[in-house]
Parts: sequence; structure tokens; C-alpha cells
Amino acid sequence: MKWSTLRGRVVTWYVGLLAAALIVFGATLYFGVQSYLRSTLQDGLIDQAKAIGTTFLAFEEQKGPAWMGGEISEAYAPEVSGRFIRITRQDGKVIYQSGDTRDPLINTDTIPPPTFERDSGWFRTERQPGATNLLVYAYPFRSSTGTRYFIETGTSLASLERMLTSLLDIVLIIMPFILLAATLGGQAMMKLPLQPLVTLTERAEHIGTSKLGERLPVIDTGDEMERLSLSLNRMISRLEDALSHNQRFSADVSHELRTPLTIMRGELEHALVDPDMAPSTRDSIGSALEEISRMAKIVESLLAIARLDSGADAIDPHPEDISKLCRWVMEQMHLLAEEKHISMSVHTLPMIVSIDPARMKQVLVNLIDNAIKYTPDGGSISLNSFVVGRLAVIQVTDNGIGIPASALPNVFDRFYRTDKARSRVSGGTGLGLAIVKAICHAHGGSVTLTSSEGAGTLVRIELPLAAGAPASPSPATSARPSPVEVAAD
Repeated sequence: MKWSTLRGRVVTWYVGLLAAALIVFGATLYFGVQSYLRSTLQDGLIDQAKAIGTTFLAFEEQKGPAWMGGEISEAYAPEVSGRFIRITRQDGKVIYQSGDTRDPLINTDTIPPPTFERDSGWFRTERQPGATNLLVYAYPFRSSTGTRYFIETGTSLASLERMLTSLLDIVLIIMPFILLAATLGGQAMMKLPLQPLVTLTERAEHIGTSKLGERLPVIDTGDEMERLSLSLNRMISRLEDALSHNQRFSADVSHELRTPLTIMRGELEHALVDPDMAPSTRDSIGSALEEISRMAKIVESLLAIARLDSGADAIDPHPEDISKLCRWVMEQMHLLAEEKHISMSVHTLPMIVSIDPARMKQVLVNLIDNAIKYTPDGGSISLNSFVVGRLAVIQVTDNGIGIPASALPNVFDRFYRTDKARSRVSGGTGLGLAIVKAICHAHGGSVTLTSSEGAGTLVRIELPLAAGAPASPSPATSARPSPVEVAAD
């Protein structure tokens, strides 16, 4: 169980509070029992001292110390019962003292005499060498003739201390078992209430931009879980409406712009036919035609992305050996690479994938064209394809100028350029990688890009193999992605 999880934190708080409660309860029980037992011993010593004074010491002067000592020994048997009794007259003479005891050990000769300054009874604790503490009560008593005595009664605290030690041991032994049981029980108890939350999380993981029509299950519990599932479903509905609006807007705008751009191009091309047109005007119209062509490319790209995102321009997949498509595209792009003396290599394995060949060709052409644009003269570009498990992997690698690390998280965003001036000169619109991402996503795959500035770029495409196609582990030639990776699925 991880503390960082909700169940872990709840169980930890529960066990922590239970531990604190057990500590408070144990301390209260310990000191409460200690106070009760000591109070009981003190009450017994007080009653005993008073009884000795009124029953025996009151007649000591008439019947003598011997009679009194015999009566006390017969009534209380201090040596047998483990009690200490001593009677001292005001002149300091001890007229009665009980003998030593063995269990518990009481050495009566080591107990100091009382002081006669006090007029009321008091308790004191005597520590005897090699023995346990002795609780002694000194009680002042006056006979009918006015003679003053001190009656001392005492008892060993050994039994009380043994009982408290046993109680402490029991508490300390039982507490870990209670906390362990609370931990296991808390985990089991939290599993059932949190199961709906786990279900919501798992279902939410499968809802993407292409699956917003799905909804989370409504947990009919009448508590916070039900309100959470309803709130999430309402939020998904709002997101679906917003995304649908944006997709329709992009598609509508792109579609509406195509006609005026076509008309403008036609009008300008017609104007160029005029032989009497001034050269400066001809240059301006030519520049305008170039910008119109660029705008037309942007409009076509936006329309393609909008249709792919909305599903209106559905792909037509069927099983194909994608390695053949890879080799064909590299052959077609070879002429562009020759102009910059760039070497190109292709290493492919037969892989049957359900693809739309036209769309996947668009992806490969876009990636290789980018690699050619941003690889300096004399560089190299390689295209590798292989199988990893149930995935077909295509990697396009170059040793070009690379992409700054700060730009990697945004390379698949629409209209994003790492160098806007350079991209504009080279004819880039900032939509190429966005189209690559949309097409790969429409095929149920993903695209990732890793790059180091000045060292080159690696683009990795993963597509699911067609049903029935053989799976195999990744070969030793497969490249590992670098630590910085931008997922496009």
C-alpha cells in the first residue's frame, strides 16, 4: 500500500488516530489503576492505624505493653500478612514494633522513626536497601491521660508495582496487534467504498478527443461519488460541445476560404496574361500568387485536420505490408535528397498493418521532407521499420540541426514553429506535424519525437499490427527513445 494513494492516506490517518487514542487510553488506564490501588492501600493503612489506637493503644496504660503487643500480633499478624506496625511514645521509646517479613521483604530496623512536629497523620515512602518501596502512614494518637503516641502502619508496594508492570506489558503487547489489525481492516474497508472511484478512473482513461460521446457510469449511491460521476459527465458534455464547435468552425472556415482563394488565383493569373503590364506590377502579382498558394496549402491542411479530428474524413484502412510503402516513399524522395548530397538508407521488415495507404504515404512524405529541409548538406537520413510485440514501429532519423529542448513539448501543436522566420522561408506552415499526429491517431497509433539541438531528430511511429499478423520482439537495431519525449496520442 502506497501512502501517496487516497486509500493509503486514509488508512494511515485512521491507524494514526487509533494509535493516539490507544496511547491516551493506555496512559489513562495505567495512571487510573495506579491511583486506585494506592488510594486503596492508603485507606487500609489509615483504618488499621485508627483501629489499633482505639482498640488496643487506649488500654495500654492499664493493661501494659505486653498485653497490647500480644493483641496486635494476634489481630493483625504483621509478620505473616507482610505488614509493618510500630507504636512510639512521645519520649521516643518504641513500645511495639512488628518483626521482619520475607515476602515481601521488610526490614523494620531500617525504617527511621517518625518526627513529632506534626499533629495530623501523613504518608511517606521508604526505600529499603535491596527491597521494594514501603508505604508508611504515621498517625498521632493521645490517650485518655494525655500521653502522645505515633502509630505507624506500613505495607510493601511490591504487589502494586508488579500489577502495574503487568498492566503496562499487556498494553504494550496488545497495542501493536490492534494497530496491525486496524491497518489490514482499514485497507479491506476502504477497498469497497473506493471501488467506484477506481471504476471512474479506468473509464475516464479510455475517453479521448475521439470518444467524447462516451460517458462515465453513474454510481447510484446518493453520496459524493454519484455527484462526482454526474458532474464529470456534465463536464464531458460541455467539452464535447466546445470541441465540436471548434471542429465545425475550422472545417467551415477552411471550406469557405477555398472558393475566394481559387477566384483570386484565377483573377491574378488572368491579369498576368496582359502583355502591357508593367514589370513592377507583374512582380507584385507574382508575389501575391505565391502568398495565395501558401494560404491555399494552409486551408487544405486545416480542412484535413478538422475532418480527421471529427471523423468526417474517415480513413479507409486495409491490411498492407507497410515496409513496401516505406521503401517506395524513400525512392520517391531520393531526388530531393540528392540536391543536398544527403545519403538515405532504409531498413525494413515485412509488417502487415491495417492502414490507409494514401494517408500513411502523406505521413512518411511529410516526415522525410522535414528531415531533408533541416539536414545540412552531406548529412544522412535513415528509415527503419520493425515489430515490437503487437506494434509496428517506423523510425525516421536524421543528423540535422535538431530541435531545442524547450520546443519539444509543442512540436505537434498547430502553427507552431521553432524558428518562424526560417520556416516561413522554407515554405513551412506549422501544420505538417499536426497532420501527422491526426493521421496516426486516426489509425489507432501514436507518434513521438525526440531530438537534441545540433545532433539530429528521431521520429517514432507506432501502429497496431493487423489481426493475425505475427508479433516479434524488437531487434537489436531498434533505437531507444531519448529521455525527452512528446507523445502525440
